[in-house]
Amino acid sequence: MKLLFIAFLGACAAFAPTTTLRPAVQRPASALRVAPAMELQVQDTWWGDKDYPDSVVLGIGKNVPSAVYGPASAVALAIGLYCVAQSNLLNILSGSTINGWYVAGSLMVPYSWGLHVACWIQKQNGK
Repeated sequence: MKLLFIAFLGACAAFAPTTTLRPAVQRPASALRVAPAMELQVQDTWWGDKDYPDSVVLGIGKNVPSAVYGPASAVALAIGLYCVAQSNLLNILSGSTINGWYVAGSLMVPYSWGLHVACWIQKQNGK
């Protein structure tokens, strides 16, 4: 019991904020450096007055043409539906019938919807 109490005290002491016990760790205030502030470039992505948003809303995919997003959406949907069918997700699952790779692959179905929307946005913007 005494050993358990000593171990508990040691664990508590490990998380106590006692920097005065270790002066080698302390640094002078002049040694602290502040990272330079980044300037954010903010663009207005409001599209409530139009029927479709600009390509800017796609972020790093704003320059990808719709000819890439469309087939990628179809491939993702096919992989996702195959994985849903093979993983038996629509039936009762047990430890012996579940395959983690198929369950992970089934997440491609909602991802294919996002790719489809990106394809539609790019097509509306003429890309």
